[in-house]
Amino acid sequence: MRIVQVVRRFGACGGMEEYAYQLSFELKKLGVDVKVVCEKVSNAQLGSNIETIELGESLNKPRWFAHLIFSRKLKRWVKENPHPCTIIHSHERVDCHHVTTIHSTLYNFPKRKRLTGLRAMMNERIEKKEMASQSVKKIIPVSNLISAQIKDKYSFLSDRLSDPICPGSAPIKITRNILNPDSPIIGFMGKEWKRKGLPKVLAIFRDMKLKISKLRLCIAGFPKEEIIGLVDEKEEDIEVIGQVDRKEDFYSKIDLLLHPAKQEAYGMVIAEALSLGIPVLCSSESGASEIIPDKQNVISHEKEVHHWSNRLNQMISDLRNSSSCKTKVKTWDEVAIDYLHQYKMILSDD
Repeated sequence: MRIVQVVRRFGACGGMEEYAYQLSFELKKLGVDVKVVCEKVSNAQLGSNIETIELGESLNKPRWFAHLIFSRKLKRWVKENPHPCTIIHSHERVDCHHVTTIHSTLYNFPKRKRLTGLRAMMNERIEKKEMASQSVKKIIPVSNLISAQIKDKYSFLSDRLSDPICPGSAPIKITRNILNPDSPIIGFMGKEWKRKGLPKVLAIFRDMKLKISKLRLCIAGFPKEEIIGLVDEKEEDIEVIGQVDRKEDFYSKIDLLLHPAKQEAYGMVIAEALSLGIPVLCSSESGASEIIPDKQNVISHEKEVHHWSNRLNQMISDLRNSSSCKTKVKTWDEVAIDYLHQYKMILSDD
């Protein structure tokens, strides 16, 4: 059995790319013949024992056009490199694969408007093609939230839909600071910071400062020079550490994680924080909200700021009285075992 992992950027880059990257190496550890077809290898840190084929970079925008170009390159490569007992596992918007992992919330869901314009129509078309192409045997969402969306929007594909396989969490070692009850530190990390709720974080932080005057905020995941909406905040109150190569540098600084995403297929930062014993307050629109132990710590993004700040204030109060416990989350080797089971099912059916 040969598994070809398909992802435009292969490396420890966070999000979808991190998922494909970690999965590939864990499958290799299990003795699986793994190849990776990508546009570019980027920030690969786990060694070079996996064969990678770079098809060359394309324009990133418009995104739908970039997806089409990559799909055509992949189709050409597949045609020129036939191999028996090969399963093509894609993490991208392509149409010549056997397994697709759905990493994002569905386009225009729930349906709010009639699609008009080239961009909207093409995004809808390539999303459908990714899941409905004749070659597809398994559709695997990364969370129950995405699974429910697929069942609703593409009910005719229910026979292809498998149980979700959520991302794993790589071991992260940090030394936790002892909580200073007078100046707790809230953390937020996310590259696509608008979608992940940073404007809401800032609003909650400003409201919380009225309750805890020495409250601090640590923000990471994007270039430091980006304009994120800071107004009159004091430099000592908010630390913007920007993009981080070592996640430990972020998690070792914070006491709680705040993640009020507008929409989030999963949210790996949630699982990572919980695995380290860092309490998390997140939105119900985040797929990883399903693993939050205390459901009081899950609030809709649409709820007003005072609902969030009241709950956050209670969580800080709870931390003063007792330390939080680590939550067991899925590991990448467990993710690989789940996929290996799916691959074997496909081969046995054929």
